Parts: sequence; structure tokens; C-alpha cells
Amino acid sequence: MTARRAERAYALLLRAYPPAFRASYGREMTLCFRDLMRDARRPGLGFWMAIVADVARTAPTLRVEALRARGNPNERMEGGGMRAMGALAVAIGLLQAVNALIELKGGGTAGWPALVVAIAIVLSVLLVVAGIALLADASSARTLSRIAAVCWLVLVVLVRAVHPWMSIFSTLLAVVFPMALLVYAWTRRSPRTV
Repeated sequence: MTARRAERAYALLLRAYPPAFRASYGREMTLCFRDLMRDARRPGLGFWMAIVADVARTAPTLRVEALRARGNPNERMEGGGMRAMGALAVAIGLLQAVNALIELKGGGTAGWPALVVAIAIVLSVLLVVAGIALLADASSARTLSRIAAVCWLVLVVLVRAVHPWMSIFSTLLAVVFPMALLVYAWTRRSPRTV
């Protein structure tokens, strides 16, 4: 392969990188490629495999970073969706706390199940706090939401093991909402740092 064709092939590989990165470093990368070609004298399959492996290793990471940087990193999370999710978290947290208190007062729990119900009360309070943080647009809202959601999912697995008679509505509420909260917390922009 001639040097000109090799550079054209390399230019095509560079298209895997984000445009801003290519604009900043494309020329230097091409010059470096020329030096590598010259040093290799007769670049073969091993040379091209190393070049392709390098691009395959670095370009996706830079693409993801470019996608994340598209939005203004100082923007707040979307107000409407955040407020709705916060209100749901507070309401469901209160509902779960009342449900757990009724279960605890019902007297049908002793020993291990009573501990699970007490944990459910604590996690309900955590869910309410995460909802309030979302409503207040606090910087800790995403972290609290993730912690509350993961803890609730772990608790549901534990409760299903201890109380196999848990109602379908309770199970759905305790699984679907934490998963929706996790998705929401991971897909929304970070709140502005002060």
C-alpha cells in the first residue's frame, strides 16, 4: 500500500473520533501516523491491526465524553420531570412507611420478619428524603435517589424470601418505582454545583 493510500485509510479511521477532537488533534495524529509508517518501513497486517485496535480502544470513550459534554454541564436537571419524580418518591415513600407500620402493628411479625419491616420503614424514610431532595433540586438528589432505589430493590428480594405472600401491588410498587427512579437518576443531568 502506498503512503498516500495508507494516509487516506487512516483519515477514514480518524472519522471514528468526535469532530471537535479531530479538529484539535487530527493533524498531530496524522503526523504521528506518518512517522509510524516511516519507522515500520513495510507496514503489514500487524501494523494495521495495532492502529485499528488503538482507534477502537480510544474513539468510543471520546465519543461518549463528547456526547456528555454536548449539554451544558452546569444546567440543572429538568424541572418538570424532576418535580414529578420527587413528588412520586415522597408519596410512595409515605405509602410504604404506612404499609410497613400497619404490618408491624398487626403483630403478625416476630423475629426476622419484624427486622425486615423495620428496615422497610427506614428505607421508606430514605425514599421520602430522596423525593424531597429531588423537589428541592439539591445537589445530593441523584445520589440519594440511587441509594434509595437500590436499597429498595434489595429489600424487595429479601421480603419476597421472608414473606412470599407479599401482594402483587406491593411487589410492583416496590420494584417498578425504584427501577424508574434509577433510570431517571442515571439519565438526567447533574444538578448545578454551587
